[in-house]
Amino acid sequence: MSLRKAYAAVLQLLRTRRGLSQHDIAGTVTQSHISQLEALKTSATLEVNEELASALNLNPVSLLALVQSAHEQKSPREILQTALLELDGIELLDEQLPTKPKKIRSRQIDGAEKKWNAVQALKAKGHSQAEIMRMLGIPRSTVGRYWNKSKDA
Repeated sequence: MSLRKAYAAVLQLLRTRRGLSQHDIAGTVTQSHISQLEALKTSATLEVNEELASALNLNPVSLLALVQSAHEQKSPREILQTALLELDGIELLDEQLPTKPKKIRSRQIDGAEKKWNAVQALKAKGHSQAEIMRMLGIPRSTVGRYWNKSKDA
């Protein structure tokens, strides 16, 4: 079963089990969008999932656990127990998690900084650009660029 199909089936099951129409659970998610979800014409974003879960008085993770349960044809308990074991295994079960991603420097930036440091260190020792080019095995244009470049430029 595809995830889209599982999501549609679970959404419809929860809605009808609670005696609600598509219109009843529509809020920021429109009735037509809910209809498209149930008709397998679109898939839900995390934001849509959160809105629908709220309209159904569920935690968004509970809704996704039910969807995954239908998708894998396992009980919701099995899905949640597996999730608990996985999170415990990577030691994140009881952690406070970041609310936004860190800015991670790319390898290219790290490599460029290392080359700049090497060029500046050799320049400070009195080596010429040609010597530095041979010593580091980098092109003359790169040595020239790092020769005159300031640290924060």
